[in-house]
Amino acid sequence: MSTTFGPGFHATPGLAVDASAYEQWTVRWSRLFVAPLLSAASVVDGHRVLDVATGTGEAALIALPMIGASGTVIGADVAPEMLMSARDRLNSTRYLPIAANGQSLPFENDAFDTVICHLGYSSSPIPSLA
Repeated sequence: MSTTFGPGFHATPGLAVDASAYEQWTVRWSRLFVAPLLSAASVVDGHRVLDVATGTGEAALIALPMIGASGTVIGADVAPEMLMSARDRLNSTRYLPIAANGQSLPFENDAFDTVICHLGYSSSPIPSLA
């Protein structure tokens, strides 16, 4: 997979992600939509959940208690740096991060009970804070 994603993506290949900045500006307000998303997706105990554009793992974090000990959440994201942040943040054997483009996922049909995508697309680059 190419690591050159173009302008507008949320992490620079090879650099650490400032999860605190992401938390302050994005996750803080976006987490308000996670519970309704998971409810609409009917996530339940034992589900295999694919979290497309997992970022720092906010939706996965809230899904983990819902899937119980027998469920799994696969977090897919184009930015390996975001996946490392999510992996470290969630620290769960039931969360499996994978570097993958949401438009070309490497999974078989019917591999998951539920597929979610929370805040997975931005149509314009992030504005400069300078």
